[in-house]
Amino acid sequence: MTDRELLSRYLKGDVSAFEALLDRYEKPLLRFAARYRQGRAGDRARDIVQEVFLKLLSKAGGLRNQENLSPWLYRVARNLAIDEKRKESRMEKYHRAAAAPEIDAPPVSHVERQEIAQIINHKLHGLPPNQRDVLILKIQEGKSYREISQITGLTTSNIGYLIHHGLKRLSGELRRVGVI
Repeated sequence: MTDRELLSRYLKGDVSAFEALLDRYEKPLLRFAARYRQGRAGDRARDIVQEVFLKLLSKAGGLRNQENLSPWLYRVARNLAIDEKRKESRMEKYHRAAAAPEIDAPPVSHVERQEIAQIINHKLHGLPPNQRDVLILKIQEGKSYREISQITGLTTSNIGYLIHHGLKRLSGELRRVGVI
């Protein structure tokens, strides 16, 4: 059965037709996403493929005349992988910049360090729980994104998003109170 026929059957309510498309393309798309991610298959490649099929579900009506869905599916997978690489690159730069020590920072006494640590801890616990939890696991516990994913059940991309926005919010709060 062609992709067009399967998609047409799915649009008429035949869920098994979508499952046939999933069976046809899931493994090849996983291989592609893993190769595109330069061997970092794991969870992120699976997430990319899931996103591809979610997009297929949402765009199915507009694709009903496509004889072969393969080019569309691979293009979506490629675009998602490119977006993920860009996001990771931005996140790495942001984390490196956030972790870089200030060269011209004046010396801080032990008491001042304790006060600053208390303020940071207070502001950290004022963050939304999901941001707070991943920041604690990443910064205080030194866990990798993969380990945090296993602990929280979130995807690694979601963890990156939460860390990025949590750090951004935390730094804004710390600037507001004059800590940084």
